[in-house]
Amino acid sequence: MKQKNISFNYMYRDASNYKRHGQVVFANQRSIPVGEIEKKIRAALSDGKYFIARQVDITECFFGTPDKQDDHPWHEFCNVRETKQPAFDPKHEPNRDIAEFIESVEKASRDGWDETKVREDIAEVLQKQTTN
Repeated sequence: MKQKNISFNYMYRDASNYKRHGQVVFANQRSIPVGEIEKKIRAALSDGKYFIARQVDITECFFGTPDKQDDHPWHEFCNVRETKQPAFDPKHEPNRDIAEFIESVEKASRDGWDETKVREDIAEVLQKQTTN
């Protein structure tokens, strides 16, 4: 039986509720069950669903020009699913395994989710928000 990859699905939702979706497909060399993967990921996320994409080295889904009222640094975890899609991890060559990704999420959680570790223009907007 061929091992299935794991699709990690997430999105960025601004304060006006506009959304942009992202996906990374990881190999699952250890055949970790999807339920266990989701449980480990949710346990490491802020409030069980929020994370800073850059801290776990996945593509940020921000919109083009940041808006000082609507933008923030947090992405939202949607789900993980088994898939037959080939591994696709655009920020890593070779592609990471889901176990490596879980480790990076757990490390980011231990280190603390850092709102300054985002695209530079978003960080500038956040800085202005906190000084006003």
